[in-house]
Amino acid sequence: MNRNKLIIFSVMAVLCVACGIAGYCAALSFVRDNYTVISDNSKTIEDSIDNGYAAVLASDNKINPSTKMVYQYYYADEGSTKVTEDEPPYFMIGLTFDDMVKYYTNWDIVSFSPQEVVMRKTVYGKDSQRYIVCEKDGYITVYYEENGTKGAIKEITNIDTNGLTEAEKERLKKGFSVVGDYSLNRVLENYSS
Repeated sequence: MNRNKLIIFSVMAVLCVACGIAGYCAALSFVRDNYTVISDNSKTIEDSIDNGYAAVLASDNKINPSTKMVYQYYYADEGSTKVTEDEPPYFMIGLTFDDMVKYYTNWDIVSFSPQEVVMRKTVYGKDSQRYIVCEKDGYITVYYEENGTKGAIKEITNIDTNGLTEAEKERLKKGFSVVGDYSLNRVLENYSS
């Protein structure tokens, strides 16, 4: 009986080792086929990007200046989606997937790679609503626009105006009009960075 157990154990051990080697080879083949890794020390990452090669290292899965940012705004009330593409703002350069999840809690990170980041946000309200963005008690405040003037307050943000330039402070003192939730979200995101 012990001999049968020994044979079964030996066969299982050989199968485990074979599966491990096969999995390692498959993963290595996938990495070689899908990524170009800089191996020449004389080349920099910037040189490789300029020449059309995307340098991707396992530990370097971060947003870089050439990353395409895709913003998807889904308007639940209208059932429509607006998509825009942009370069990453300076404050996103170097962020990882974990950083994006941590800092952009009201966004769904649909996909993340050094080549492209897709972010989705659900917006409630109509895209034709007009707002006035201004300063109130040291914070950026959003009002509904009614007949060209400030109406009811939509939101008092937690964005402090003390860190803004004098020109931006002056612009917020006067207030400015924004059309649609999409544009309003972009304005507030720019101020919060």
